[in-house]
Amino acid sequence: MTLRPGLNGHDPKSARHIADLLSGTVPTDLVDGYVKLSLHGDCTESEAVALVGSADRLAGLVEQGLAHRALDDDDAPLIRPTDPSLAFQRVIDSLQEQLISSSSRLIEAHRHVDTLQRAFLGRMLDLNSDEAVKRITAGEDIQALSLSMVNAAQRDYLELHTWRFTVPLRKEEASVPPAPVVERGVRRRSIYSTEYFDTEVGYHFIQHAISHGTEVRIYRHVPMKMKLIDEDAALVPLTPSGASGVLYIRAPVIVHALRQYYELLWARATPLSGQQSNPSPACGSLNDVHRQLLRLMALGLKDESIANRTGLSLRTVRRHIASIMEILSAETRFAAGVAAAKRGLLD
Repeated sequence: MTLRPGLNGHDPKSARHIADLLSGTVPTDLVDGYVKLSLHGDCTESEAVALVGSADRLAGLVEQGLAHRALDDDDAPLIRPTDPSLAFQRVIDSLQEQLISSSSRLIEAHRHVDTLQRAFLGRMLDLNSDEAVKRITAGEDIQALSLSMVNAAQRDYLELHTWRFTVPLRKEEASVPPAPVVERGVRRRSIYSTEYFDTEVGYHFIQHAISHGTEVRIYRHVPMKMKLIDEDAALVPLTPSGASGVLYIRAPVIVHALRQYYELLWARATPLSGQQSNPSPACGSLNDVHRQLLRLMALGLKDESIANRTGLSLRTVRRHIASIMEILSAETRFAAGVAAAKRGLLD
């Protein structure tokens, strides 16, 4: 039997280099076995088993494409280590196949979750497919439905927030968006009433939403609370506080109308810091800070609320407002708002 010598001789540096390159891509015991085979070269199967440590380990090397069975010049069977360049390519191909398989299973799992979520909603509320509007009054059902709507969103999740509650709002009630919703890239937008800036708890809710990726705007008179998912469903309270129950709406025409109404409010609402569109260049001698304060003033925010929102001190806010009124030649905040509107500073 004629055996071929090792691919890299008996150079320890070559062995360490091969081990480093394979580390983390295949099991350590297979890395060690492949290095030993590579340094030894062609060998009989019994010699290969002795080199790598066991028949199972040799079978693993063959399965991974790191070694293969061949015939020598005399047609005698032997074990031959795969050339390093081919071995690495086979390892990469194997990893790619595993990744594709895992991705396919993950996508299918998400589909199953979405299907189950929607089925759960129907069973929980006993909704028939032809029911366009459903009144729900039980608090537990409303809470479960609200959470389920978030989880079911595929593209958009929209909310309106008024400052009307049956019980005081608490900081710990601020929720984190579910991981699948974040992973799907669902766009989350919320419009908050300006009253949220007047209390520490309300301000916490807004900052919490922003920190978790929700786009937030504020509006002086948010007319009602509302939740919308995609173009599929809406949740609207029967009373301002929602204490008497909600309407779960799936009628396409109504949902579409509510979506258009939301977009109208969104266009008129004021973006918060870091989310504002670029202001008009024709703004006289007012700087960016002045323009931001003008928008907040136009929403009716008090100086303390503006300070909380912007991170400026109360004294600095009042100094800027005095400068704004001087630049606009206005004696009152109302007059400043009128002057700003005429100059297009509040668009």
